[in-house]
Amino acid sequence: MKRIFILWILIIQAILFGQTETPQLFEPTIIKADIDTLIFKLMDVHPTFLNHYKVNNLQTKIDSIKNNFTKPMSSLDFFRIMQPFVVVDGHTTLRYTDALNPNEDSPLFPFRVIIFNDSLYIKENFSKNDALVKGSIIEKINGVSSEKILRNLLKYTPGEKESYKIKKLEKDFHVFMALVYGSFSDFSITVNKVEYKSKGANWNDFQEPSKPKFELRFYDNDIAYIYKRMFMPPKDFLHFMDSAFTVISQKQINHLIIDNLSGGGLTDLADSLMSYFTDKPYSLIEKKMTKVSSFTKEFIEDKKSLGSIQDGYFIEEYPKHSFDRNNRFTGSTYILTGPLSYSTGTCFPASAKNNRTAFTVGEESGQPLLSNGDQNQFMLPGTKMFCITALSRVYMPGHNNDEVTGVIPDYKVTPTLEDLLNDEEYTLEYTLDLIRKNKLDGL
Repeated sequence: MKRIFILWILIIQAILFGQTETPQLFEPTIIKADIDTLIFKLMDVHPTFLNHYKVNNLQTKIDSIKNNFTKPMSSLDFFRIMQPFVVVDGHTTLRYTDALNPNEDSPLFPFRVIIFNDSLYIKENFSKNDALVKGSIIEKINGVSSEKILRNLLKYTPGEKESYKIKKLEKDFHVFMALVYGSFSDFSITVNKVEYKSKGANWNDFQEPSKPKFELRFYDNDIAYIYKRMFMPPKDFLHFMDSAFTVISQKQINHLIIDNLSGGGLTDLADSLMSYFTDKPYSLIEKKMTKVSSFTKEFIEDKKSLGSIQDGYFIEEYPKHSFDRNNRFTGSTYILTGPLSYSTGTCFPASAKNNRTAFTVGEESGQPLLSNGDQNQFMLPGTKMFCITALSRVYMPGHNNDEVTGVIPDYKVTPTLEDLLNDEEYTLEYTLDLIRKNKLDGL
């Protein structure tokens, strides 16, 4: 959605670099004051937190926690206590940036993992134990069942839909393990009821070759494939798309695949991309309700002629529109979706499906079509920890007042365990097969 490009998982990775100081401890009075500030501020600026707080009777739980504070604690302790109360959506989270374990060189859980059918699988092994091979099910970590660990870690993962939270947790499992369970130089791993000892990994082990921001490929002389990491950065995005669609026009391509399997970004850019393959009227958002607060006062003042204020919200309606394009694609368009299609990555296929400008292929998107968006952040005065918060209630095309369902693809693709373990491009391959079959059938 517009102005949404703060990626929390990138922020928490910063905690792993070069920190050697001893964590500062805060007195109970400071911690209690920060809890009060956190809750009060979220109720004030977040679009749905006040209702969430009342419906789930969080006041009783918060009071109980505060009454049990008797000793100083670190900001990491604060994070572990309060993060589950905060993560009501994928745009709201505490931002922890202090040290995890400054005395360990390799404090991370030494495996990339896959979470499949509620089980934890080894995808890549960074330990020196060759017995722990790809595809092995991790039954316990340090004596705790993987099932219990997954249930607990999901409470700390921002997001509304479990499918999205699982993929976010899967991607950075080693980070969440360290944040919630602590950092260790050695881990005990149970596989097939056998316990193994493994040394921890360091951050460099988890570095991956950087993927390009954008990519254009061609298949079978008449199929084009566009990859974009996210709807950002504006100048590069617009330049690439204009160049790509010029080449696609020159090659007289009949079928276009747009990879939308990950990444959010700016709705303005998604809006621009849509105009390259349809002349039908469309909108990326149907309605947005922005909570009136100190965070949104200037924004609302600038746009007050475009909406109205009702019951503490600035309400905007988004009419459908269209654009002229010299190099517009006129063939069949397919948009790939999945659990990590979030924020603008959900708005884009939602609009395409609802306005019939493209086919959607893959798995259900990670964000509900009625959910929260836009972001700002505030700092807690005692611990100096930041909280990133959503600001608006967003109604995407096809929402039907449903707060659970994302974009249901026109063509559903279900990955196998082998697909996930081996990073297979299963959604792309399915789409290529679909296009080839349709060509053979004369469709």
